[in-house]
Amino acid sequence: MVTTLLDARRARHIAAQVPDPEMPMLTLADLGVLRDVEVREDGTVVASLTPTYSGCPAMAEMRAEVAARLTDAGYARVEIRTVLTPPWSSDWITPAGRAKLAEHGI
Repeated sequence: MVTTLLDARRARHIAAQVPDPEMPMLTLADLGVLRDVEVREDGTVVASLTPTYSGCPAMAEMRAEVAARLTDAGYARVEIRTVLTPPWSSDWITPAGRAKLAEHGI
């Protein structure tokens, strides 16, 4: 159980560092797009992403980059889920993300 918890924390940290393809000054975690990361008992890492809007063209790139970084970090089985409910809200942008946006005049 402790190993799974540590793996989940490590996997979340890795996924959280992925930059948003459209606003690379933000990570997916800053933007609130990275919703959850869990490690199943079989070792599969499941990362859940919520697009900023339905049909977001950057989702394919986000999914691929999260999967690649987790695989590169040694996780053999990675699953990326798209979660549409509840829909993303700008309320999910972290304080750090808001500060980065302000630094860039957004």
